[in-house]
Amino acid sequence: MSDVRPNLLSARQADVLNALQEVFLAEGFRHLTIGDMAGLAHTSRRTLYQLGQSKEEVVVGVIDRFFNGMGKDALRRAQDAAGVHDQIEAYLSASVERNRRASRQFIHDVENYAPTRHVYDRHQEIAIRELESIVRKAMQRGEVTEGTPALWAEMLGAVIRRLRDPEVLDRVGASRGDALELFGHFCRRGLA
Repeated sequence: MSDVRPNLLSARQADVLNALQEVFLAEGFRHLTIGDMAGLAHTSRRTLYQLGQSKEEVVVGVIDRFFNGMGKDALRRAQDAAGVHDQIEAYLSASVERNRRASRQFIHDVENYAPTRHVYDRHQEIAIRELESIVRKAMQRGEVTEGTPALWAEMLGAVIRRLRDPEVLDRVGASRGDALELFGHFCRRGLA
């Protein structure tokens, strides 16, 4: 988003971003024009251009806000859990829930539009570093005794990256949410 910071959004702007997020999740965004987005969010083009100077900036702002919210939710869930198994499963559960709401078109658009794929990649790297932190703390408590936090994070990250690939998911007959949920259960049972 241009000069608008999340904590400086008006209630109306937050409502517009929330409405756009719901539209994007349901039907994707690549096919939408600024006029389409304004109509679907029940707002004016002027309001959208306050959120970004172009369609790309508005779209990137919505996608960044979506993943940022997911990350904050994941951290809250992990902090409320006890033990490395529950923490990792809880952390991944935020992604599971949000991905269950995402249409195939949304996933396709995010993955196949360079600006949004870059946003997703950045948030995924943040998530991998958070998982590394969870493992590091578990090692300090003696819950995990093999490997290094960085090695565990890279292995977790490799699986998560692979589960992003729509072709892989199609081949195995799973949705992204289902795959991440199963991976969370696997981590709960197999990490320590």
